[in-house]
Amino acid sequence: MASLYEILNDICIPIAGDRIADLLRRVPSPSDLDDTLIELELCISLLFKPFLHHLKALVSIKQEFIAVWISMLGIMTQFLSEGGMEADVANDNDEYVNSAKLFQTTKELGSEHLRNAVMVLAAMGVLGGGGGSEADSDGDISDVTWKAIGSISNSLVDEWKTCIS
Repeated sequence: MASLYEILNDICIPIAGDRIADLLRRVPSPSDLDDTLIELELCISLLFKPFLHHLKALVSIKQEFIAVWISMLGIMTQFLSEGGMEADVANDNDEYVNSAKLFQTTKELGSEHLRNAVMVLAAMGVLGGGGGSEADSDGDISDVTWKAIGSISNSLVDEWKTCIS
């Protein structure tokens, strides 16, 4: 079980996060844009697919689960927050269009994967609506999650809480 946490926290999350940052920092040429988008999709999948696939095992040891989940939230808020990586976009028109498309696609894809994870966690009873009615430890993870999502977009918090209610 410990090796699963080590693989996720020490390998998958840092490698995917670093590569996403690298891909979003550079401005792909129009001919490289599709390849870059595919690589971004693979990196985001590297974060979420193993996490969701092994979620029952991950949740069984709460401290390790919380560490993995907080690491994932940190990566996602870094790239999805309002004005996060978008502020680094160049002003040259072609570069701006490519960077804006890259950032927007990454934001949509990352939001979709994060939403799916939140919905699965809520369905499992791990994540609550953030109203403080959960037990203290569950409330903590819920509060951290909703604050992280709120830093991405307040409208997502309202929409997603409505879905899990």
